[in-house]
Amino acid sequence: MNNKCSANNEKILLSFKYSINNRDYTIKNITTAKKKCNREIENLFKKLEEITNLTWKELQNRPKQTGYETIPISEFNICLDNIKQDLNLSDDSKIIVFRFNSQKSRLLGVKSYECSSILYIIGYDWNFSAYNHGS
Repeated sequence: MNNKCSANNEKILLSFKYSINNRDYTIKNITTAKKKCNREIENLFKKLEEITNLTWKELQNRPKQTGYETIPISEFNICLDNIKQDLNLSDDSKIIVFRFNSQKSRLLGVKSYECSSILYIIGYDWNFSAYNHGS
């Protein structure tokens, strides 16, 4: 069997296989306030759709407000040990952070080493608590 990825350098593919189990960083966290939830979920799906219509190169050419930024895994305030183990990440590995919902929320992901087009969605930062966002 050939394990080579035939999707390298194509549009980004999403996987939710390694999502965080901590409720504060899942979609469940925002589903209590219905009006707020509907707006945030709509904005999340717009961002997911936007990401899947682009390549990494196209995203890299954007500013972090509409593209992404990378933050070392060691700077996160949440336990990512299971994800580090499952994806063979070290403390200096980077988490890819996408802004959405008018810059009020963050989508957290890890790029696959086996297939560069795959982005593992690991969680969401709804309230700026996953890492230090600065002053």
